[in-house]
Amino acid sequence: MNLATLTACATCHQALTESSDGGGIVYRHPVADDRHTAVPVDAAQVEYVFNRCHTCTGAPPVWNYRTGLIEIVALTDGGAQTYNDRWHVCHGCAQFIEADDSEALTAHCAALMRWHPDSTQYTILRTLHRGIVLSRQERTLLTTTDWPPARITADMLPKIRDRITRLLRGPANMPAPLNDSGQRGSLAHHLDSAPLYWINQEFTELVDEVTAGQPAATAAADIAPSPAGLITWPRPVGRTGQLAAVSWTPHLDGWHLVGYRSIGSGAVDENLMPALRHDIGWLVPIHTENITHGTTLDGRHPLGPLVTTWLLVNQQMAETVPAKIPKSTARAYQRSRRPAPEVRIVRIRPRDTTPATTPEQTASPRTRAKPDHRFWVSGHQRQQAYGPGRSLRRRIDIQPFLKGDDDLPIKLSTTVRVLGSPTTDPGSDTN
Repeated sequence: MNLATLTACATCHQALTESSDGGGIVYRHPVADDRHTAVPVDAAQVEYVFNRCHTCTGAPPVWNYRTGLIEIVALTDGGAQTYNDRWHVCHGCAQFIEADDSEALTAHCAALMRWHPDSTQYTILRTLHRGIVLSRQERTLLTTTDWPPARITADMLPKIRDRITRLLRGPANMPAPLNDSGQRGSLAHHLDSAPLYWINQEFTELVDEVTAGQPAATAAADIAPSPAGLITWPRPVGRTGQLAAVSWTPHLDGWHLVGYRSIGSGAVDENLMPALRHDIGWLVPIHTENITHGTTLDGRHPLGPLVTTWLLVNQQMAETVPAKIPKSTARAYQRSRRPAPEVRIVRIRPRDTTPATTPEQTASPRTRAKPDHRFWVSGHQRQQAYGPGRSLRRRIDIQPFLKGDDDLPIKLSTTVRVLGSPTTDPGSDTN
């Protein structure tokens, strides 16, 4: 399920809040608008969307606070203004709310708006903020904010993983598909001991280049590098340019997959970054789903780069080497009596430097023309010889693989399909 879909009003282009009333999702403006009702559409269909903190309007929102429905009555004319019961709040304003300091919240927001403490606007703002702070019931992490990406390095992965698991075990709500307490606990438990994989820049470029054309692959245990894990790329990958990491953990007869976007250092005020890293970390979930072994996924899937990475690693186009963990991280794990984190760098396997054999050196009377590009070969079945004198045959599954020499360009538009029945000739090699 996509957790990163922002809903906006097609009329006023404001990001809308959403809540469930038992009969479906209800979308509202931050402040009730008498001029028009909310017309919810996918924000991607709107040219410009106003998606800022509802309290200060100065920063992107991080948290969705649920309160009682707030209504303010003016003492001058007796008119009432109805607000909302959902509030998208930036990380800076959330610090004041969590400290129960509505006065500081009002002073901060009024200063940004240049409202004098003696003004009517200031009085209304103070009343509104007091209502938010006093009536708040819970908060949920927002996953729809389009953050600038972070640059992720291998030595960051233990901290990144710890922030994810702490968030999963914490009191703050997650989006509905991830908010089941049992599921959150299971995910955190498996991630605690899962290997951490960092894909180096060269391999990331290869993954990004070939993912779009990757044919359908069967999700099977033999293509994953480990039963559970967290893969991160140094920069976002995939067709949306948002995917920074993916975790997979065991679930029934398959995996629970979660894709994440990253939060870069320019996301909030520099003074607030330590608090944001402490409370949330570097990654925010944007896609989650459970898949069973045998499910087919291709490069168009939202988590396509994960499957492409698995296939390339399984094809032995890459090698994994242990990453050097900072001493401070190793000591922190030691103090908490946890085993040292296992971080692996995945990189393209070094090319063979053995000189190529010239045509004159070959004794074969026949040679097959070598392709001048690399291309995907679709998954298929073939009959494998085994047993005494290799006289027996058994059918095996061949996963999609990238064919061609490493130094050749990639032809993205070509996918080789295996046609006909693989049982026509039991001894043939359909590869």
